[in-house]
Amino acid sequence: MSFEKRCLYCGEVNNSENYTCDCIPEEWFNEYRILDVKPVITSKEKLLLRQSFYDYRFDHPDGIVQYYGVPFRAYYPKGLEPVGMTPLYYLPHLSDQYGIKTFIKNEGHNPSGCFKDRETLLTLLNTRRRGLRHAVIYSSGNAAASAAIFAQKLNMQLITFVAGDTYPEKINFIRDHGSDVVVIGDEQTNFETGFRLFARLNSRNVFSENNFDNWSVRNPYRVHGDKTTAIEIVKQLSGDDANCTVPDYVVVPTANGSGLAGIWKGFQELYALGLISKLPKMISAGIARANPVFQAVRKKQTQIPERCDLTKVDPEDASIGSTILAEEGYDSIEAAKAVLHSGGLAVAVNNSDVKLVLRDFLEQEEDIALKNSILPEPASLISIAAIEKMSQHINLAPDNIVVSIITGHGLKAQEMMEQLLPEKQILHQRIAKIIETKRGDIAKKAISKGRRKNVPADFDAIAAVFRELKIED
Repeated sequence: MSFEKRCLYCGEVNNSENYTCDCIPEEWFNEYRILDVKPVITSKEKLLLRQSFYDYRFDHPDGIVQYYGVPFRAYYPKGLEPVGMTPLYYLPHLSDQYGIKTFIKNEGHNPSGCFKDRETLLTLLNTRRRGLRHAVIYSSGNAAASAAIFAQKLNMQLITFVAGDTYPEKINFIRDHGSDVVVIGDEQTNFETGFRLFARLNSRNVFSENNFDNWSVRNPYRVHGDKTTAIEIVKQLSGDDANCTVPDYVVVPTANGSGLAGIWKGFQELYALGLISKLPKMISAGIARANPVFQAVRKKQTQIPERCDLTKVDPEDASIGSTILAEEGYDSIEAAKAVLHSGGLAVAVNNSDVKLVLRDFLEQEEDIALKNSILPEPASLISIAAIEKMSQHINLAPDNIVVSIITGHGLKAQEMMEQLLPEKQILHQRIAKIIETKRGDIAKKAISKGRRKNVPADFDAIAAVFRELKIED
């Protein structure tokens, strides 16, 4: 099956190796995802796509790659732990509380414990198609951890770039899984400052000229991993029924926005194939005053980026975790389009909302949580907390279906979760029990720990360190 890569703004076919286009001469255009990849669907391809949807299984050794609409399936390396096929759970007690049929899609079931594995796998397939064995990524959280785990399994070199304000625990986790880490600037250097420098390196071909693929949010193949989430949701809700069931609402924790944009792409593809007869309303859930998608939806802005002033974020809300706080969202434009085009909603939640939903989940859905080792990380809990916020804007009916995406497992956030429930020792015990059970499922550390390089927040200095770390084939 063939795929076409075009610029989202000028519409021209684009085969650049660094995922850039020069049609808009503004700095942000070198930072955000500005390319899209679409399948070229002939009548024969349409039949194959429909059949692969009907045949999609949740015990397939190839995971999401079994779907015919995944780009470059032929480059899937055998022997990898399958990605996707994550469980969907009905929450009966919270359904009663919210007045709507409430389901969670547990992406914590992926190999690294996070939805980012879907995105990483798609970037990996494209890298293998290009015959490359080196990649870079800019991330201080789940994306970097996922990329490190996949790169070490295939003996590829990954260099992860992080900002100077990144927690040491995160840097050590990434290095423990074999990735070299370049720390940009000092403790006052934030995510966006570091990313702008990384984006300049990419746009000036520093990576591509050294045969490194860019696995960061700018890579347009990432969202094709997320689209398989939509395929699985429809399959799981429908069961053996020939008439496919589509949720009324899909709630996605949103910072960069790629997860939401990709899931919407999946529903659109199913609709275009005639496999579903309606589309869900997409709900973006973020932290108050730290969600560019929320601002864009409120202003109906889908052409240029919205930026948040993180100095205005309540410190209590910021404690939920840096993975969900965003000054800028580098796929937020496409995420905002998805929310608006679907007739959806963007909601903001706070620390108090997350505390309540963590308590309610562990108390009311204790059996499901313990039996299946489900523990949504704090940044994921906002997708459940958002349901109550939705009811302030939408008339939710008891027969409506809402699916909240649990983007990651709380394995790496035990201390933070216990702080959210300071006087609930019995819930601390449940958290500890779930984490102990889950710990053995996450990929083991690499044999060789990745190197760490600290570098000033300077273009030439970063470029020099990158070249120093490069391992020749």
